[in-house]
Amino acid sequence: MKRLFALMLLAGSLFATATSQAQDLVKGDLKFLKDVKELQVVYVYDDVTVGKDGKEANYVKRRKAEKESKTPGSGDTWEQSWYGDRKAHYQPKFEELFDKYADRTLNEEAGARYMMEVHTKFIEVGYNVGISSGKAAVSLEIYIYDTQDTSPKRKPLCKIMMNDVSGGKGQFATGIRIGEAYAKAGKSLGKFVHKKAK
Repeated sequence: MKRLFALMLLAGSLFATATSQAQDLVKGDLKFLKDVKELQVVYVYDDVTVGKDGKEANYVKRRKAEKESKTPGSGDTWEQSWYGDRKAHYQPKFEELFDKYADRTLNEEAGARYMMEVHTKFIEVGYNVGISSGKAAVSLEIYIYDTQDTSPKRKPLCKIMMNDVSGGKGQFATGIRIGEAYAKAGKSLGKFVHKKAK
């Protein structure tokens, strides 16, 4: 019985650690969002690394060449799909789950008092080869700015780190699989904002 209790305590502590790693407020607080119901959202992919390839450009170059070697002309199609997945899968999934759990709305149109910048820093694409599959994951940096601050060196009101948020597993399409990781990130961040913006 004592051993079982100890195992339960260990599992609980591991769960708590995993949860705290999902989002980490490293600068500022979220109290200014208490009565805010809408934020402008901007997505930034300037410095993305992918899996073991390092820079996103390296990953795209390798995968494009692999596709091209199998079927001439398919490399360009794959590349367009890779970048198109951002608007087709990643961003909509992130917004849908954030809106649901934060009780706030993200809108890509300008006009809101506060703007959230979502910087994608790392993507693990996962895999599905039929008999085996691995989860996709993303690491994000979230910055929230006051849009009324027009100074050249505008500083964020807060910074939130989201490391290795895993999601999709089992989907054959890479975009859908990664999109599920963004959905998980949106849900986690939404809950976090709902809890802290009081």
